[in-house]
Amino acid sequence: MRVYNYASFAKVFSKGIIKPNMTKIAKILFEPVISLGDCVNRHGEPYTIDNKSASLWYKQEADIPGNLKKAANDGRVYKGIGKYFTDEVLDKVLSGVKADDMVAELLNLIKESDLSEMEKGDLNKLYEDGDLRGFLGRAFLYAILPNNMKKDASYEDYSKTAQVTAADINHEIEAFRQFVGQFKKPAPLSPPLTIATEEMKYVTELFRVYQEKTGVECNCVKDLDSCPNMKKNFNRQRKDYYLAETIRRGLRDTVAPQEEENFEAVKEEMYEGVVTTEEKDYACGYDRMNAVMEHATLVELSSNLQTVTLNWIGPGEKKGICHMLVNDEKLSWIEGD
Repeated sequence: MRVYNYASFAKVFSKGIIKPNMTKIAKILFEPVISLGDCVNRHGEPYTIDNKSASLWYKQEADIPGNLKKAANDGRVYKGIGKYFTDEVLDKVLSGVKADDMVAELLNLIKESDLSEMEKGDLNKLYEDGDLRGFLGRAFLYAILPNNMKKDASYEDYSKTAQVTAADINHEIEAFRQFVGQFKKPAPLSPPLTIATEEMKYVTELFRVYQEKTGVECNCVKDLDSCPNMKKNFNRQRKDYYLAETIRRGLRDTVAPQEEENFEAVKEEMYEGVVTTEEKDYACGYDRMNAVMEHATLVELSSNLQTVTLNWIGPGEKKGICHMLVNDEKLSWIEGD
Protein backbone atom coordinates (compact mmCIF):
# COMPACT_ATOMS: atom_id res chain seq x y z
CA MET A 1 0.00 0.00 0.00
CA ARG A 2 1.37 3.41 -0.98
CA VAL A 3 1.44 6.38 1.35
CA TYR A 4 -0.75 9.30 0.32
CA ASN A 5 0.57 12.68 1.52
CA TYR A 6 1.81 15.99 0.15
CA ALA A 7 5.10 14.55 -1.13
CA SER A 8 3.51 11.66 -3.03
CA PHE A 9 0.87 13.98 -4.51
CA ALA A 10 3.41 16.69 -5.47
CA LYS A 11 5.69 14.20 -7.24
CA VAL A 12 2.79 13.02 -9.39
CA PHE A 13 1.48 16.56 -9.94
CA SER A 14 4.94 17.71 -11.13
CA LYS A 15 4.70 15.37 -14.11
CA GLY A 16 1.94 17.50 -15.62
CA ILE A 17 3.95 20.74 -15.49
CA ILE A 18 6.44 22.22 -17.95
CA LYS A 19 9.73 22.99 -16.20
CA PRO A 20 8.66 21.92 -12.70
CA ASN A 21 10.67 22.59 -9.56
CA MET A 22 9.93 21.97 -5.90
CA THR A 23 9.28 25.61 -4.96
CA LYS A 24 7.10 26.31 -7.98
CA ILE A 25 4.96 23.24 -7.23
CA ALA A 26 4.51 24.16 -3.55
CA LYS A 27 3.54 27.76 -4.33
CA ILE A 28 1.01 26.71 -6.96
CA LEU A 29 -0.63 24.12 -4.74
CA PHE A 30 -0.70 26.04 -1.46
CA GLU A 31 -1.77 29.42 -2.90
CA PRO A 32 -5.53 28.81 -2.43
CA VAL A 33 -4.94 27.40 1.05
CA ILE A 34 -2.98 30.50 2.08
CA SER A 35 -5.22 33.09 0.41
CA LEU A 36 -8.68 31.58 0.97
CA GLY A 37 -7.83 30.27 4.44
CA ASP A 38 -6.16 33.50 5.59
CA CYS A 39 -3.09 31.50 6.60
CA VAL A 40 -0.47 33.50 8.54
CA ASN A 41 2.94 32.79 10.07
CA ARG A 42 3.81 33.09 13.76
CA HIS A 43 4.21 36.86 13.35
CA GLY A 44 0.69 37.23 12.03
CA GLU A 45 1.93 37.97 8.50
CA PRO A 46 0.66 36.23 5.33
CA TYR A 47 2.34 32.83 5.07
CA THR A 48 5.07 32.58 2.42
CA ILE A 49 6.80 29.48 1.07
CA ASP A 50 10.57 29.56 0.70
CA ASN A 51 12.88 27.25 -1.26
CA LYS A 52 14.08 25.38 1.83
CA SER A 53 10.61 24.51 3.08
CA ALA A 54 9.42 23.45 -0.37
CA SER A 55 12.45 21.19 -0.74
CA LEU A 56 12.03 19.59 2.70
CA TRP A 57 8.34 18.90 2.06
CA TYR A 58 9.00 17.43 -1.40
CA LYS A 59 11.77 15.18 -0.07
CA GLN A 60 9.65 14.08 2.91
CA GLU A 61 12.16 15.54 5.36
CA ALA A 62 9.57 17.77 7.10
CA ASP A 63 5.84 17.66 7.81
CA ILE A 64 3.45 20.30 6.52
CA PRO A 65 3.18 23.04 9.21
CA GLY A 66 0.12 23.04 11.44
CA ASN A 67 -1.06 26.46 10.31
CA LEU A 68 -1.25 25.26 6.70
CA LYS A 69 -3.09 22.11 7.76
CA LYS A 70 -5.52 24.19 9.77
CA ALA A 71 -6.14 26.54 6.82
CA ALA A 72 -6.71 23.54 4.53
CA ASN A 73 -9.66 22.58 6.77
CA ASP A 74 -11.26 26.01 6.34
CA GLY A 75 -14.65 25.78 4.62
CA ARG A 76 -13.71 28.65 2.31
CA VAL A 77 -10.77 26.65 0.99
CA TYR A 78 -12.90 23.54 0.53
CA LYS A 79 -15.48 25.51 -1.46
CA GLY A 80 -13.08 27.68 -3.46
CA ILE A 81 -10.21 25.38 -4.38
CA GLY A 82 -12.02 23.98 -7.41
CA LYS A 83 -12.42 27.45 -8.92
CA TYR A 84 -8.73 28.15 -8.22
CA PHE A 85 -7.72 25.02 -10.14
CA THR A 86 -9.92 26.11 -13.03
CA ASP A 87 -8.67 29.70 -13.14
CA GLU A 88 -5.00 29.23 -12.28
CA VAL A 89 -3.96 25.61 -12.86
CA LEU A 90 -5.81 23.69 -15.57
CA ASP A 91 -5.05 26.07 -18.44
CA LYS A 92 -2.12 28.08 -17.10
CA VAL A 93 0.07 25.45 -15.42
CA LEU A 94 -0.76 21.97 -16.66
CA SER A 95 0.37 20.95 -20.11
CA GLY A 96 -1.72 18.91 -22.56
CA VAL A 97 -0.56 15.30 -22.87
CA LYS A 98 1.58 15.66 -19.74
CA ALA A 99 -1.53 16.59 -17.79
CA ASP A 100 -3.40 13.51 -19.06
CA ASP A 101 -0.51 11.26 -18.02
CA MET A 102 -0.36 12.98 -14.64
CA VAL A 103 -4.07 12.44 -13.98
CA ALA A 104 -3.77 8.76 -14.93
CA GLU A 105 -0.86 8.34 -12.52
CA LEU A 106 -2.73 10.20 -9.78
CA LEU A 107 -5.71 7.86 -10.18
CA ASN A 108 -3.35 4.92 -9.80
CA LEU A 109 -1.74 6.46 -6.70
CA ILE A 110 -5.19 6.97 -5.15
CA LYS A 111 -6.18 3.39 -5.94
CA GLU A 112 -3.05 1.92 -4.31
CA SER A 113 -2.89 4.42 -1.43
CA ASP A 114 -3.72 4.30 2.27
CA LEU A 115 -6.63 6.73 1.83
CA SER A 116 -9.89 5.54 3.35
CA GLU A 117 -12.42 3.87 1.09
CA MET A 118 -14.72 6.86 1.61
CA GLU A 119 -12.00 9.28 0.44
CA LYS A 120 -11.15 7.10 -2.55
CA GLY A 121 -14.84 6.89 -3.47
CA ASP A 122 -15.20 10.67 -3.18
CA LEU A 123 -12.26 11.32 -5.51
CA ASN A 124 -13.24 8.65 -8.03
CA LYS A 125 -16.78 10.03 -8.24
CA LEU A 126 -15.50 13.55 -8.94
CA TYR A 127 -13.31 12.19 -11.73
CA GLU A 128 -16.03 9.98 -13.23
CA ASP A 129 -18.43 12.95 -13.20
CA GLY A 130 -15.94 14.91 -15.31
CA ASP A 131 -15.22 17.39 -12.52
CA LEU A 132 -11.46 17.58 -13.07
CA ARG A 133 -11.03 20.80 -11.11
CA GLY A 134 -12.86 19.35 -8.12
CA PHE A 135 -10.95 16.08 -8.41
CA LEU A 136 -7.53 17.77 -8.37
CA GLY A 137 -8.44 20.27 -5.68
CA ARG A 138 -9.94 17.66 -3.35
CA ALA A 139 -7.06 15.24 -4.03
CA PHE A 140 -4.62 17.93 -2.92
CA LEU A 141 -6.57 18.76 0.25
CA TYR A 142 -6.60 15.08 1.21
CA ALA A 143 -2.81 15.07 0.75
CA ILE A 144 -2.08 17.92 3.17
CA LEU A 145 -3.34 16.43 6.44
CA PRO A 146 -1.44 13.09 6.66
CA ASN A 147 2.09 12.84 8.05
CA ASN A 148 4.30 14.06 5.22
CA MET A 149 7.37 12.27 6.60
CA LYS A 150 5.75 8.84 6.35
CA LYS A 151 7.23 6.83 3.50
CA ASP A 152 6.01 3.79 1.61
CA ALA A 153 6.08 0.57 3.63
CA SER A 154 8.80 -0.96 1.47
CA TYR A 155 11.09 1.94 2.31
CA GLU A 156 10.31 1.79 6.03
CA ASP A 157 10.76 -1.99 6.14
CA TYR A 158 14.14 -1.63 4.48
CA SER A 159 15.18 1.11 6.92
CA LYS A 160 14.23 -1.04 9.92
CA THR A 161 15.90 -4.23 8.74
CA ALA A 162 19.12 -2.77 7.32
CA GLN A 163 21.51 -3.43 10.22
CA VAL A 164 24.95 -2.51 8.92
CA THR A 165 27.86 -1.48 11.12
CA ALA A 166 29.92 1.65 10.50
CA ALA A 167 32.93 -0.55 9.78
CA ASP A 168 30.99 -2.42 7.08
CA ILE A 169 29.91 0.85 5.48
CA ASN A 170 33.42 2.27 5.50
CA HIS A 171 34.75 -0.93 3.97
CA GLU A 172 32.18 -0.81 1.18
CA ILE A 173 32.90 2.87 0.51
CA GLU A 174 36.63 2.25 0.28
CA ALA A 175 36.12 -0.73 -2.01
CA PHE A 176 33.89 1.35 -4.26
CA ARG A 177 36.42 4.19 -4.37
CA GLN A 178 39.10 1.75 -5.47
CA PHE A 179 36.76 0.41 -8.11
CA VAL A 180 36.00 3.93 -9.35
CA GLY A 181 39.68 4.84 -9.43
CA GLN A 182 40.43 2.34 -12.18
CA PHE A 183 38.28 4.22 -14.70
CA LYS A 184 39.91 7.12 -16.51
CA LYS A 185 37.83 10.00 -17.79
CA PRO A 186 37.16 9.38 -21.49
CA ALA A 187 38.61 11.66 -24.16
CA PRO A 188 35.98 14.24 -25.16
CA LEU A 189 33.96 13.68 -28.30
CA SER A 190 34.52 16.25 -31.03
CA PRO A 191 31.38 17.96 -32.37
CA PRO A 192 30.69 16.60 -35.88
CA LEU A 193 30.62 19.05 -38.78
CA THR A 194 26.98 18.17 -39.43
CA ILE A 195 24.50 18.92 -36.67
CA ALA A 196 23.25 15.59 -35.26
CA THR A 197 19.52 14.91 -35.01
CA GLU A 198 19.65 14.81 -31.20
CA GLU A 199 21.16 18.33 -31.21
CA MET A 200 18.43 20.03 -33.17
CA LYS A 201 16.34 21.36 -30.25
CA TYR A 202 19.13 23.11 -28.38
CA VAL A 203 20.83 24.24 -31.60
CA THR A 204 17.57 25.75 -32.88
CA GLU A 205 17.24 27.59 -29.57
CA LEU A 206 20.79 28.93 -30.01
CA PHE A 207 19.95 30.20 -33.50
CA ARG A 208 16.94 32.05 -32.06
CA VAL A 209 19.14 33.56 -29.36
CA TYR A 210 21.68 34.81 -31.87
CA GLN A 211 18.99 36.24 -34.16
CA GLU A 212 17.40 38.10 -31.25
CA LYS A 213 20.79 39.41 -30.11
CA THR A 214 22.10 40.59 -33.51
CA GLY A 215 18.96 41.25 -35.54
CA VAL A 216 20.46 39.08 -38.30
CA GLU A 217 18.35 36.17 -39.54
CA CYS A 218 19.82 32.90 -38.31
CA ASN A 219 18.42 29.57 -39.42
CA CYS A 220 21.57 27.55 -39.98
CA VAL A 221 25.30 27.50 -39.15
CA LYS A 222 26.21 29.33 -42.36
CA ASP A 223 24.12 32.32 -41.27
CA LEU A 224 26.61 32.83 -38.43
CA ASP A 225 29.44 33.65 -40.86
CA SER A 226 28.47 37.31 -40.73
CA CYS A 227 28.58 37.32 -36.92
CA PRO A 228 32.00 35.93 -35.89
CA ASN A 229 31.41 36.43 -32.16
CA MET A 230 28.17 34.48 -32.32
CA LYS A 231 29.82 31.73 -34.35
CA LYS A 232 32.58 31.48 -31.76
CA ASN A 233 29.96 31.25 -29.04
CA PHE A 234 28.05 28.59 -31.01
CA ASN A 235 31.15 26.42 -31.39
CA ARG A 236 31.84 26.69 -27.67
CA GLN A 237 28.26 25.68 -26.79
CA ARG A 238 28.49 22.61 -29.02
CA LYS A 239 31.83 21.71 -27.46
CA ASP A 240 30.23 21.82 -23.99
CA TYR A 241 27.29 19.73 -25.18
CA TYR A 242 29.64 17.02 -26.42
CA LEU A 243 31.62 17.12 -23.17
CA ALA A 244 28.39 16.16 -21.40
CA GLU A 245 27.51 13.61 -24.08
CA THR A 246 30.94 12.04 -23.65
CA ILE A 247 30.21 11.41 -19.98
CA ARG A 248 26.74 10.08 -20.66
CA ARG A 249 28.07 7.55 -23.16
CA GLY A 250 31.13 6.81 -21.04
CA LEU A 251 29.07 5.83 -18.01
CA ARG A 252 26.86 3.64 -20.17
CA ASP A 253 29.65 1.93 -22.08
CA THR A 254 32.42 1.80 -19.47
CA VAL A 255 30.52 0.90 -16.31
CA ALA A 256 27.02 -0.42 -17.02
CA PRO A 257 23.95 0.52 -19.08
CA GLN A 258 21.98 1.35 -15.92
CA GLU A 259 24.50 4.08 -15.07
CA GLU A 260 22.51 6.32 -17.40
CA GLU A 261 20.04 6.55 -14.51
CA ASN A 262 22.76 8.25 -12.46
CA PHE A 263 23.38 10.67 -15.32
CA GLU A 264 19.67 11.50 -15.38
CA ALA A 265 19.91 12.19 -11.64
CA VAL A 266 22.78 14.59 -12.36
CA LYS A 267 20.62 16.37 -14.92
CA GLU A 268 17.87 16.75 -12.34
CA GLU A 269 20.28 18.21 -9.75
CA MET A 270 21.65 20.61 -12.36
CA TYR A 271 18.11 21.68 -13.25
CA GLU A 272 17.27 22.40 -9.63
CA GLY A 273 20.55 24.32 -9.35
CA VAL A 274 20.01 26.65 -12.32
CA VAL A 275 16.25 27.01 -12.80
CA THR A 276 15.97 30.01 -10.46
CA THR A 277 18.65 31.80 -12.50
CA GLU A 278 16.88 30.89 -15.73
CA GLU A 279 13.55 32.28 -14.49
CA LYS A 280 14.91 35.77 -13.74
CA ASP A 281 14.27 38.71 -16.08
CA TYR A 282 16.88 39.51 -18.74
CA ALA A 283 17.20 41.99 -21.58
CA CYS A 284 17.49 39.13 -24.09
CA GLY A 285 17.87 35.38 -24.39
CA TYR A 286 21.61 35.69 -24.93
CA ASP A 287 21.98 37.27 -21.49
CA ARG A 288 19.78 34.57 -19.92
CA MET A 289 21.82 31.79 -21.48
CA ASN A 290 25.13 33.31 -20.35
CA ALA A 291 23.83 33.83 -16.81
CA VAL A 292 22.66 30.21 -16.58
CA MET A 293 25.94 28.89 -17.98
CA GLU A 294 27.95 30.96 -15.55
CA HIS A 295 25.86 29.76 -12.61
CA ALA A 296 25.93 26.14 -13.83
CA THR A 297 29.67 25.94 -13.21
CA LEU A 298 29.04 26.82 -9.54
CA VAL A 299 26.38 24.16 -8.91
CA GLU A 300 27.70 21.59 -6.45
CA LEU A 301 26.51 18.09 -7.16
CA SER A 302 25.86 15.81 -4.20
CA SER A 303 28.93 13.82 -3.20
CA ASN A 304 27.12 10.55 -3.89
CA LEU A 305 26.38 11.52 -7.50
CA GLN A 306 29.93 12.75 -8.02
CA THR A 307 31.17 9.35 -6.88
CA VAL A 308 28.82 7.18 -8.94
CA THR A 309 29.57 9.29 -12.03
CA LEU A 310 33.28 8.66 -11.38
CA ASN A 311 34.06 12.33 -10.66
CA TRP A 312 34.01 12.95 -14.40
CA ILE A 313 31.68 15.98 -14.35
CA GLY A 314 33.45 19.33 -14.45
CA PRO A 315 32.45 22.89 -15.45
CA GLY A 316 32.22 22.18 -19.18
CA GLU A 317 30.10 19.10 -18.66
CA LYS A 318 27.76 21.07 -16.40
CA LYS A 319 27.23 23.68 -19.10
CA GLY A 320 26.65 20.96 -21.66
CA ILE A 321 24.00 19.39 -19.43
CA CYS A 322 22.12 22.71 -19.58
CA HIS A 323 21.80 22.23 -23.34
CA MET A 324 20.50 18.72 -22.71
CA LEU A 325 17.88 20.28 -20.44
CA VAL A 326 16.91 22.54 -23.35
CA ASN A 327 16.52 19.39 -25.44
CA ASP A 328 14.26 18.06 -22.69
CA GLU A 329 12.25 21.33 -22.80
CA LYS A 330 13.01 22.01 -19.13
CA LEU A 331 15.12 25.10 -19.85
CA SER A 332 14.74 27.75 -22.55
CA TRP A 333 16.61 30.94 -23.37
CA ILE A 334 13.89 32.97 -25.13
CA GLU A 335 11.24 34.38 -22.79
CA GLY A 336 7.81 32.90 -23.36
CA ASP A 337 9.02 29.51 -24.61
